[in-house]
Amino acid sequence: MTNMTPGTASEKKLTKAIQAAIGAAQDGILGPASAVDLAVAVGAKCWPLTIKLYNMPVVVCEDIVISNPGKGCGSFKNSLSGSFSYQKKPCSILVNNGKTICGSACHAWLGQPESVLYRLNNGKFGVKRCKAASELPSGVKWAVGGLGLLDMYDPAVEGFTGKYSDVLRKTNHTVLGVKNAMVYLIYAKSMTGTQVNSLVKDKLKLDMAIMLDGGHVAAINGEESFAKINTGQAQYYMIQGV
Repeated sequence: MTNMTPGTASEKKLTKAIQAAIGAAQDGILGPASAVDLAVAVGAKCWPLTIKLYNMPVVVCEDIVISNPGKGCGSFKNSLSGSFSYQKKPCSILVNNGKTICGSACHAWLGQPESVLYRLNNGKFGVKRCKAASELPSGVKWAVGGLGLLDMYDPAVEGFTGKYSDVLRKTNHTVLGVKNAMVYLIYAKSMTGTQVNSLVKDKLKLDMAIMLDGGHVAAINGEESFAKINTGQAQYYMIQGV
């Protein structure tokens, strides 16, 4: 997709006004990110959608389902690798269809919480820092725990320091986020935790987001070739956009 760059002061004013109205970053350039925000604003029916945003493969969808396949994302359309696992099982808060699969934060045993992105049965999204799934609001449809991003980016509070700071290293990361009531499945290439936070906060302008596990397990399987990465890596839980 070719970016539309304004050639006059009036065109720049128009472009930024459009971006402000649809909640896009007001950089004066109408590109893929602005196009997604515009599609949501006008009620376009094109989801799930695979698109490259700021050179990162992203699946934008209306909702997610959670699977525990024991195999790669390649077997599931519009999917993203899940969050932290240990001994082939999820080890961060995970709720699917109202059923708690893992009830404790990944560092709850150290007395520290994690950030949990959730959706209620009434459709509303939320994010909460907690140690246990029992601390979430009632009526949770799904919930996924990870490292808090945006204004909740504080790795030390969530135990990602010392030997656990490896999660923040420069590598491939995955992100689960929400903007304008749409869910974003993001594969962030070769970034530190701080850079991932800047991507979702300053560029994508997400409303809420968490960083999932990364490194060798990071994977995505979108509809385009650029979004088929590490699809054979076994996943012990996985997020699928619908």
